[in-house]
Amino acid sequence: MELFSEIYSCYYKVVSKILNTAFNNPLTKTEITQIIEDNAFSESAFYILPKLLEGQWNLMKNVDGKYLSKLGENVKLPVTVLQKAWLKALLSDKRIALFLKDDEIEFFKEYLKDLDPLFDIADFHYYDTFSEGDAYEDRSYIENFRAILKAIKAKTIVTISFASSKRGTIAGSYLPYKIEYSSKDDKFRVHAIRIRYGKTIFNATINISRITTVGTSTEITPSTFSLDDCIEYSKSIASVIIEISKERNAVERCMLHFANFEKRTEYDETTDRYTSYISYNKQDETELLIRILSFGPVIRVLGPEKFLTLVKERVERQSELLGI
Repeated sequence: MELFSEIYSCYYKVVSKILNTAFNNPLTKTEITQIIEDNAFSESAFYILPKLLEGQWNLMKNVDGKYLSKLGENVKLPVTVLQKAWLKALLSDKRIALFLKDDEIEFFKEYLKDLDPLFDIADFHYYDTFSEGDAYEDRSYIENFRAILKAIKAKTIVTISFASSKRGTIAGSYLPYKIEYSSKDDKFRVHAIRIRYGKTIFNATINISRITTVGTSTEITPSTFSLDDCIEYSKSIASVIIEISKERNAVERCMLHFANFEKRTEYDETTDRYTSYISYNKQDETELLIRILSFGPVIRVLGPEKFLTLVKERVERQSELLGI
């Protein structure tokens, strides 16, 4: 089985878009070219246009200088064997119940019963992670996760009750807008805006494992509030500079551990150390801080000053908890 091929690449997607658009609405050559340029590569039109318009693919017909699709409305691409094998593998992931209902899982198991999974979850070994993740098979956890996911999709305010390590049980109205997964902690968190008396109060990050109930809320979204602006703000880019020693295979571990972050790494011959400049979304700052601290003395934070302050505060807080 070829794992890497061009099937269902952008060419497939752009042709599908053209055919669906041209089912009831004839398109000019210029309009087709624009769709290709917007959804594929700049040179793609040279390859796709002749085959579409000159009949080689026999997918469109010329009607008074415009082109109509010969196929039915909403062209759907069939599922490949590779895609089915990938889906079969996902069914063995304990987190799948968060996104699919029980009857949907059973349907896919029956539908894919004659296929071997693309991979076995048990073949993967994760290191530099905590062993105790969220209870993904707990019915209350599943229901709370689904309720939050539904609220995010509908952009609705919900009441959330959760256990705080410092303040006991907290309850309030929140507008959730993002669910985040930490591979290191094996935990999900929800980012939400606290709403009270029709006003936005603050931005909150809540571990879903701490949530006890999710319900409906009578609060309304403030008229001046823009959820899109809030989401864009959460994507604001910041950076941190770290120095990495060669001890304990630290460089290779860092490159793998921070692979999902944009970064630039340089080697300094005079110090025999590496300096890495990591860019990250501000919303991911706490997660990145925890990851950096997990490396211990093989990593030293060089800046900026704000991030250094966060490191000091985190270490001091941990020292207080341990009574050091």
